[in-house]
Amino acid sequence: MEPFKSIDSPNRFEEYSDLPSLFKFMNQIREHTGKPVGMKVVIGSHFEADELAEGLKTHHGGPDFITIDGGEGGTGASYQELADAVGLPIHSALPLVDHALRKHGVRDRVKLIASGKLYSPDRVAVALGMGADLVNIARGFMITVGCIQTLKCHSNTCPVGVATTDPELEKALVIDEKKHRTANYVITMRKGLFRLAAAAGIDSPTKFEAKHIVYKDEKGKTWSLSDIYDSIVQTGNTEAREA
Repeated sequence: MEPFKSIDSPNRFEEYSDLPSLFKFMNQIREHTGKPVGMKVVIGSHFEADELAEGLKTHHGGPDFITIDGGEGGTGASYQELADAVGLPIHSALPLVDHALRKHGVRDRVKLIASGKLYSPDRVAVALGMGADLVNIARGFMITVGCIQTLKCHSNTCPVGVATTDPELEKALVIDEKKHRTANYVITMRKGLFRLAAAAGIDSPTKFEAKHIVYKDEKGKTWSLSDIYDSIVQTGNTEAREA
């Protein structure tokens, strides 16, 4: 790489080209580091979720955790067409992967991490109820440190000093101030999650299940998340059989 010259991340790598070679590469990293190894995926269909789960069942090793990135998630370092049009929303992708892993008997081998605009207690609670073991939050934390979403993350010219290595621009990020905002965000998020858990009759947000979530459509009809979950899964199974 040449200094100060923009580069594009490759869309494929020499080390792997399919699931078996990817899992082998993960095993090598785990052996060398002694650390858990995970993968991040954007799910586009039922077939991809099923292929991933079947690969875990068939091949040795593989990820210790899988981060499911919803199509609604944001980035300042991607092509616009990929950011806007590729991948299912997290509320569709998460149950597909969770069900596929259970169907192939490998759900207990991996932790599922949900990602995609999960910046508030209610959104996190729904993700946990849909099968996530934990969540990733980027947007919420970025805003606490001053991000104004100028979409210049890749340019090194972030005007608020968040996504830059320019010493002059970095001065805009006052750590002694922002650290309190970030801490308050974490504390408030945690309190909100436990309030929702108490309202649902459970003592921890980790115990949220599909039965705790109810959705009301535009006609006023209510659906339990269990019904919606089953509908998503059945649609996938039907498509798989027809294929």
